[in-house]
Amino acid sequence: MGAPKGKGKVGKGKDGPSKGKGAGKGKTASTAKGQGKGDKTWVVVKGTVLVTGASGFIAMSCVRRLIEKGYKVRGTVRSLSNETTVGPLRKLFPTMELVEADLVGASDAWEKACEGCKYVLHTASPFQLSVSDPQKDLVDPALKGTENVVKAAMKAGVSRTVVTSSVASVGPPQSIRDDPSKGDKDKVYTEEDWNKESTLEKGPYLYSKRLAEEKAWELVKDSKMELSVICPSFVLGPMMTGRRDGESAKFIAALLEGTLPMGNENGPVLGTCDVRDISMAHVAAMEIAGAAGKRFLCTSEDGSTRSEMAATVRDRFKAYPVPAAADKEPIYRPKWSHAQATEILNWRPRPLEISMRDMANAAIRTEMVAKKYTLKPTKFGKCADCLPDSKSVNLLVKVVKIGEAEELRDGGSRRDVVVGDASGIVKIGMVGDELSVAEVGNVIEVRNAQVRMVRGYICLSVGKWGKVSKHEGDTEITPNESKDASATEYELVKS
Repeated sequence: MGAPKGKGKVGKGKDGPSKGKGAGKGKTASTAKGQGKGDKTWVVVKGTVLVTGASGFIAMSCVRRLIEKGYKVRGTVRSLSNETTVGPLRKLFPTMELVEADLVGASDAWEKACEGCKYVLHTASPFQLSVSDPQKDLVDPALKGTENVVKAAMKAGVSRTVVTSSVASVGPPQSIRDDPSKGDKDKVYTEEDWNKESTLEKGPYLYSKRLAEEKAWELVKDSKMELSVICPSFVLGPMMTGRRDGESAKFIAALLEGTLPMGNENGPVLGTCDVRDISMAHVAAMEIAGAAGKRFLCTSEDGSTRSEMAATVRDRFKAYPVPAAADKEPIYRPKWSHAQATEILNWRPRPLEISMRDMANAAIRTEMVAKKYTLKPTKFGKCADCLPDSKSVNLLVKVVKIGEAEELRDGGSRRDVVVGDASGIVKIGMVGDELSVAEVGNVIEVRNAQVRMVRGYICLSVGKWGKVSKHEGDTEITPNESKDASATEYELVKS
């Protein structure tokens, strides 16, 4: 759009800009401002991007990145009435337009979805490792879905489509997956490789990804529309919702809950990538001219075992029963090259430990797994060290004496309980449930008690931020009653 010149009226309307002078000569469309009441800034419209399967793990990251870059985004879902998927999308991305379209549904829904779009990111494709009907659950959605989307995009005049494929369509081939001892340890898989061995019976997921990608390249062969393909490996990194129906979500949930098998010397050994890096690759493949007509491996250069993935989070998330490490090294560790993605897309993958850490944190934050805490061992102090300015007092003590009950305004009662250790004794004011452990002779644990000065004398108080409980161990304590920390009077004076 050219820069406006001279004076000119603009349309009236409740929400429209008010009358005023247009920008003078030399102003670009992105900086021209109207004058007077209702000033607004003109910005370049980047166009609309269709993201298929908008509720998917990769798709949601792509949507966020596109919106941050100023694109208008339209996303497809199978059903607008499915609140489980649609609800979080509307909350996370209120500006995104949602439309219905099913991968194996009618083509006209896809044609409507693509109308007015400049780009399409086709991320929707089933990723399930265990299915009852491979043809229906994997091959049909992947193959027909790709055909529906690419044809609709071409018909709508879309400039470029980016298809999410997988390293499953690249390699290693099925024969090596079945018998890792056949693997060539020096072989490095590149964009030139294709996994031609997987079938509907053996490796149906890998088979479906290859068929779908081949179909995409076949459809655009004589088309004006440009195509780029991203081939990620096993996708890790932070999820935006607590849904655990995807394979990546199932993986991190099972890992933190201690139910994930660690595998053996035969694998699995997987290439890994971060969802944030994969969304970056999709948008770069959409924007960068040199990406047209190319496929990009977006994966770590070496495969990792589940045991190695678990090792990156075991020490950091000690409250969770992360499975123990496997006792054997894998027979074969595949290798891939992401040189083309690095050179053309400026792709820089995150380290595995960062992806795993952020993924585990997200699983806890979104309540995909229960929040757990590791209690650090308490370092207990001494009664004799209790002073007027002491804070967060922790004591392991024996109950020496229990004072008379004092009625409180709320109807409860309070008692002064004298406790002690080998260094001396001190008084604690206990109320309510705290008194349940106050029995002469009991060894108790006092945590995070606060010092209250009562008429110049020390008296500890547990309160809502502290805790008093009966000691479960067999510790023997003999209180030194000759040194009473609560018997010394203090006076508050100006320093």
